[in-house]
Amino acid sequence: MPGRGAAAVTGAPGILAWLRPRAVPGVEVVSADGYRRALPGPRVAAVAVTGETAATDDADLARLFDLGGSAARLAADDRLRWAAARHGALPLVAAIAAQPALAQPGCADAHEMLIRAIVGQQITVAAATRQLGLLAALGDPLPAELAGDGIDRRFPTAAQVADGADVLRGPAAKTAAVRRAAEAIASGAIALPSSAAAASSSDLALLRARLLELKGIGPWTVGYLSLRLGDPDALLLGDVAVQKGARHLGIADLRSLAADCAGHRSALMLRCWAAATKPPTA
Repeated sequence: MPGRGAAAVTGAPGILAWLRPRAVPGVEVVSADGYRRALPGPRVAAVAVTGETAATDDADLARLFDLGGSAARLAADDRLRWAAARHGALPLVAAIAAQPALAQPGCADAHEMLIRAIVGQQITVAAATRQLGLLAALGDPLPAELAGDGIDRRFPTAAQVADGADVLRGPAAKTAAVRRAAEAIASGAIALPSSAAAASSSDLALLRARLLELKGIGPWTVGYLSLRLGDPDALLLGDVAVQKGARHLGIADLRSLAADCAGHRSALMLRCWAAATKPPTA
């Protein structure tokens, strides 16, 4: 899902551009100056965007917008610049100069993010958003005092997804994978970290291993989920848009350059996704 039609992400406007085509009707709304969505509680939280700056008093949305991550982004830029120079990838150096400190999109609800990642396997962003809209209809309606302005329900719980996954259209195997993951979460067989808190590398490694044990969930899905849960070192080498973006950035050997970016490979992946939407740089 992210590799297809990915938007360049730099600061708050970049996060809005990332979220806009992925917004699930009834659950979240992206406007020119902010973002609103329903969350467990239930509650409706918002982010206000002014220029490059985002502001919110909701911890889950702060994680979604990578607020407070500027120091890590700048450290990643330094590492990527060094690796790019070492490997002769001058367009990557130029991309960093043009758009420094790319924000890493987080997530507001880890359970929801896993379902989104599975639904988004091997289809376009638009197709995945339509499928997620079908699932969203299973969610609990918001109380009247919270509903309005395009938001009227919560994203369904794991139990609701497990019970109603047949609303999805497409391969039966994918529907089964969605149900299997939702059942594992609902039963407690797989525990997801709090979205608002940064998961430790060991927690993420355990989560990836447990998810890979489920039929229908592969490395792309767990890698994407890991990225959205705050992993600074996720890289989907097999992603078509990552490979395309790497070529546009003058990276002749992505695997080799990535080895020199250890610890910051999520930033490299975001650079590749952003570059995939633009013409190659000479």
